Amino acid sequence: MEAEEPLEDLIVIHPHTLQKFMRQGKDFANLLALYTFYAYQAKLQKTNQPLCTDEFTRKGMNWAIDRVKKTKKLLKEMGFIAVVQKGYYSYIKLPFIYTKKKVGELLGNIVKNITTPKVLKKENLKPKKEKIVSVKNDEAKLLQDWLTYCHKNAIRYSKNNLNSWNERLKNRSTLEQKEAIYTAIAKKWKNFYITPIKASKYHQFLGKSLMLEKDCDTLIDIDFREKYFYYKFKNRSISSMVEPQKLFAKYGYDKISKTAPMVGEIKDKIVGLIERF
Repeated sequence: MEAEEPLEDLIVIHPHTLQKFMRQGKDFANLLALYTFYAYQAKLQKTNQPLCTDEFTRKGMNWAIDRVKKTKKLLKEMGFIAVVQKGYYSYIKLPFIYTKKKVGELLGNIVKNITTPKVLKKENLKPKKEKIVSVKNDEAKLLQDWLTYCHKNAIRYSKNNLNSWNERLKNRSTLEQKEAIYTAIAKKWKNFYITPIKASKYHQFLGKSLMLEKDCDTLIDIDFREKYFYYKFKNRSISSMVEPQKLFAKYGYDKISKTAPMVGEIKDKIVGLIERF
């Protein structure tokens, strides 16, 4: 099989130009033919302003002179050519075909814009204060850690998987989320599993309160870092080495009853003393 010969002297016309020609309806073919003829002469004469008199064009295109003049006038009105008259000779200027000089100027400007360093004003050198977006818990970060693990281990997942993972982590404590995700990562699993709410050791404490030196109103989240449990309530946050089961067994109460265990014990003792007398 013989190799194809390379195409030479190609005339490339932009689709935008073709669209403008097509909008002229029945004149489309004439516009395209004459513009291509001028472009070919520009390439042949190595200039964007070729010598093309109407008579020369008529012979080259094998058209009637009226057809040449009408189509040339339309190209001129559309801004695709300009007619430059020098004495007896007529030149056709093609503004969308750049000369070497014009190309050099454009390239020079591009290089200049790339290489010229931007001088910063003194006020621009001052560090800008960035807004810190507060996050309710580590849910977003933990899910991102899981997705990063999936990418590194070529674990494919779909949009349904993502929705399912979001749903699992929803309304669960940070401590339980960490246990689920980091256990799965450590054991190289392709999915993570979180303990159901009914079997959870920690979910039962969410919404409860503590009566300490200062009331801790309604537990929102539990976390564990470096031997400490972190308890986040509506009105404050505390840390303790005491696990939730023991802490809430001793100081916890349900906000709905509005009676803390310690207060109830004191009330019972007072009633007992009154009954004695």
